[in-house]
Amino acid sequence: MGKLWFAKVGWWCAALYLLSLCFVVFQGGKTSLMLFVMLNALGLYLLLGRWSGIGQVQGLRTLEGAAAGLSTVTAGARLRVKLQVHIPGYWPLPYVIVRERLTRTSGSDSQDYELSFVPDYRRRGTIEYETAPLRRGRYVFQQTSCSTRDIFGLFEHHGAFEQPLEIRVAPRVLPLRDWRLLRKSRVGAVQQKVASIRSRETTQIDGVREFLYGDRLSRIHWNATARTGEWKSKEYEREALPRFVLVLDRRAAAYSSPEQFELAVSATASLVDLAVRLNMPVGFLSAGRERLWFGVGRQSGTREEVMDHLIDAEADGAGSLGEALGEASERFEPGAYLILVSPLTEEDVAGAFETLEARRQVASHVHIAGRFPEQAERAVLERWRKLLLAKGWDLISISRLEDLLQATEVGTA
Repeated sequence: MGKLWFAKVGWWCAALYLLSLCFVVFQGGKTSLMLFVMLNALGLYLLLGRWSGIGQVQGLRTLEGAAAGLSTVTAGARLRVKLQVHIPGYWPLPYVIVRERLTRTSGSDSQDYELSFVPDYRRRGTIEYETAPLRRGRYVFQQTSCSTRDIFGLFEHHGAFEQPLEIRVAPRVLPLRDWRLLRKSRVGAVQQKVASIRSRETTQIDGVREFLYGDRLSRIHWNATARTGEWKSKEYEREALPRFVLVLDRRAAAYSSPEQFELAVSATASLVDLAVRLNMPVGFLSAGRERLWFGVGRQSGTREEVMDHLIDAEADGAGSLGEALGEASERFEPGAYLILVSPLTEEDVAGAFETLEARRQVASHVHIAGRFPEQAERAVLERWRKLLLAKGWDLISISRLEDLLQATEVGTA
């Protein structure tokens, strides 16, 4: 379409120039000569516009505000982008239109932005804009295109530049303080299955930490305090803690909406963060198209590798969740906490929980509920709750991420 329009304009310009030339040759006089000179000056201006320098445009993109200097932000955040553009050359430019595209590589989403600026005498300009809230995933800025027109708006000249910049959008993480399930390990049957989360400290010094209100005088590290000028305390090694195993259900059929899956991912990330802060060994199973394992055997999964996986996790799995739980029970040692994050309540899950019970592993279910559940869904959830309570298993049902803080709070029922 653009080439066809350019061809039509070119033919009209050639015809107009030919008519002006004929007017000078056959009519003569000052009027025809002046018209011919003006037409040549205009044609020269339009021709020289092709060498306006827009083809060698240069740009520098930086992030402003809270995301400045960061490659990872939290889901729902907005990016404030500052774009500095420089166009080499000397030809005057009335304005420049800049088109940006931010693409989500782990999906088909993209955000397009079109802005404009008037270059200064050095042919430079600065643009600042704010993106829409970003979903969880990886984003890259595509090639930035710039265009300008002559003062008459007849011809458009293009240029582009690339400055690769990847942004990782991590799931939301709720700062959980504790979980009543872990406190239960101090008494009752659970104590016979796993070591207490309040495991005793050994006499082996493991490092130095900041002084906390309530630390005994015998715990103060006097040398570090004198050297730094701030109160420091000794950190002792702890006895072995039970493994904290998260199982994320990534089957596509389990989720009724993308928002429900995002809630499951954020809940998983929050629980992993809690386990890391409590110094518990972490295990993780992502039950999707392929079953991905973290922290199997004597090793503990790190927060970084689990979070990096959750950035790209999608609901793309199929098959039986009970089989995944059974395999998790075999891969992780007896005495582990195994927490299922899933919106479904299935019979094979109950059977898998029985297997965990036989291996002295503690089962728990974080149920991902819909925002507006129907009467039938509430009835099924209530039957599932009674079944788990009768077995002594823990159940948490959340429809918002904020519900997780209240549901895991020590002292809640």
